[in-house]
Amino acid sequence: MSTGINRRQFVQAGLAAGIASQVSVARARSAAKPDVIVIGAGLSGLNAASLLEELGARTVVLEARERAGGRLFSHSSVAGNPEWGGDSMLGGYARMQDMGRRLNLKLIDHAGRREMSPEAHSDPRRVELALNGSIIPLEDWADHPLNAMPPGARSRFPGRGFFQGEIGKHNPLASFADWVKPGSARYDQSAYDFFKGLGWSDAAIELNYNTNVQYGTSAHDVSILMWYFVQAWFKLQGDVARVAYKVDGGNQRFPEAMAASLEGEVHYGKQVVGIRSDKSGAQVHCYDGSVYRASRVVCSLPIPTMRWVKFDPLLPPLKAKAIRTVQVQRITKVIMVPTSPFWEDDGLSPAMWTDGDAGEVRALREGEDHNEITSLMAWGRGHLADRLDTLGDESAQQHVLKAYEALRPAARGKLELAGIKSWQSDPFAGGDWAIWAPGQVTESLPALIEPAGRIHFCGEHTATANRGMEGAMESGERAAFEVAKLL
Repeated sequence: MSTGINRRQFVQAGLAAGIASQVSVARARSAAKPDVIVIGAGLSGLNAASLLEELGARTVVLEARERAGGRLFSHSSVAGNPEWGGDSMLGGYARMQDMGRRLNLKLIDHAGRREMSPEAHSDPRRVELALNGSIIPLEDWADHPLNAMPPGARSRFPGRGFFQGEIGKHNPLASFADWVKPGSARYDQSAYDFFKGLGWSDAAIELNYNTNVQYGTSAHDVSILMWYFVQAWFKLQGDVARVAYKVDGGNQRFPEAMAASLEGEVHYGKQVVGIRSDKSGAQVHCYDGSVYRASRVVCSLPIPTMRWVKFDPLLPPLKAKAIRTVQVQRITKVIMVPTSPFWEDDGLSPAMWTDGDAGEVRALREGEDHNEITSLMAWGRGHLADRLDTLGDESAQQHVLKAYEALRPAARGKLELAGIKSWQSDPFAGGDWAIWAPGQVTESLPALIEPAGRIHFCGEHTATANRGMEGAMESGERAAFEVAKLL
């Protein structure tokens, strides 16, 4: 997991002098403009800018929002600073952990504060199962009429904990890194076909995958090849170290510190609408009419945002197709703060896994007392996120609260709404993490990675060895080294 760090040290030790000398020539030609324009002040863009500066390049970062962080966004007005976006740095997040140390950020391990196995009936961190408007005692689940679990698994709690284990048992990849190799293309098929191949009924797929869907909107629109990678990658994180770090004060402090550490400026409120690239250099046009010029551009924009950027010349056909067709996860979160421990009144866990409009509800323990529940976060993904979005922010929050209270009468009057975040309604995100449909791992992922003229691309959707925050850092590192060799 130290590949990125070693690579940086190697380049700094052996190649930095040569690259820096080339950069100094570029500066002499035009001292008034940067060498590289980085679009986006999320983790990928900031890591690219940071590495380029270490290698001697001069950068400017353009960010459409009035803050750094992209899809890292902490709710600082709620105890524990719950995360609207990325919430944990796992054991193999070498780049994130290294950067955190360099920035003197305090990382707190929250692994012991999460819900335990749903089957742990007596554990206060268990998760309740609620289907068709009623909570099902876990001891009754095996013989319950709503139990559609596959044969031999009727006692298992449904959802990703179960089906990811099944994917792991049948994962044909020798290494999680093999998912991008040409020989793996034969596995680039739907998750639905995979589960049907195991003998699952449609009801079992609906219960386990499509309810509180984690990737996509259903098992039909997600590649099982992506899942082979994801499942093996998550297993590796636990094998390295069973940790879940969060930055003291919220994960948003991480990109803020990265932005503050740059020598070049970060210009906020700069929504990019056009990028031009020719033999003489690159131009970036912003909505406010400002134009930036440099030798190279690093574009870390999310896929949906790139759909509204005019590229001149047009992007290569496969890249343009990927930007138009690769989807990102639709997710809407609602935070509720308990005013009293109502779960002590009904003897149930406040965390629930439901097939209703409350979605998946997690009990967050993010205060100084590791056992204190600081807030509840309801996750609506896929079509549930769409449904909530049609209601508007205020009505959607009330809707989720009422759905929760209908299942938990003891909670009535004991929860306060604390906010909502729809990532697909965010004009500068359009959703969250990238989702690879059948066939897209093989065709679209390589296309998204490839440079186009003087424009280089990064973002978690271009990562091949990691997901999430670490994937964003990996992609920024790759783009930085691509550019540095050409300056």
